[in-house]
Amino acid sequence: MDEFEYMIIEDEEEEVEGEDDVKLAKIYRLASRLLKLLDEIKSFELKESASLMLIKEIVGEDKVLAGLAMKMLQDMSYGFEDDESYVS
Repeated sequence: MDEFEYMIIEDEEEEVEGEDDVKLAKIYRLASRLLKLLDEIKSFELKESASLMLIKEIVGEDKVLAGLAMKMLQDMSYGFEDDESYVS
C-alpha cells in the first residue's frame, strides 16, 4: 500500500458530537460511501487490496475483534448468515 500513500488526501478532522447513536449513524453513512467507492473501482485487484486494507485498519491490533471478524467471514463462506436457526 505504500505506493498509494501519496494519493491519500486527509479530510478535515471533523468532531462528531452527540450521543453514540449519532456517531453510529455517521459511521454507517461513511461506510456506505466507502462501499460505493469500492464498487466503482474497475480493477479487481485494487478492489481486493482496498477491501483488505480497510479490514486491517478496522481490526488493528484488537485480537477479540479479529476473532469475531474471522468467525463472521467463516460463517459467510459456509452460507450460515442467511440461516436464522444458526447461532454462531
